[in-house]
Amino acid sequence: MRLKSPQMLRQFMAYQDVNVRELAKAAGLGHATVGHLRSGARSTCSAETARAIEGALQAPPGLLFDPVASIVSRETARKAVA
Repeated sequence: MRLKSPQMLRQFMAYQDVNVRELAKAAGLGHATVGHLRSGARSTCSAETARAIEGALQAPPGLLFDPVASIVSRETARKAVA
């Protein structure tokens, strides 16, 4: 999944009044993962991580993250069709 915007994540965290460590704990993630997404050092994560972050922030699914098809999933889909 691709984070739509680090700024959007920061704003939503401020709105919910949570810091990186609090969000990481609530989502069951490492604080570095949340910190890297928040800072923009990282822009993608697994669907499970995205769901955990959105759930911990009580954000509607898909508000903060967009699905991204990986090269592997596109190749697998092509083989299934052929």
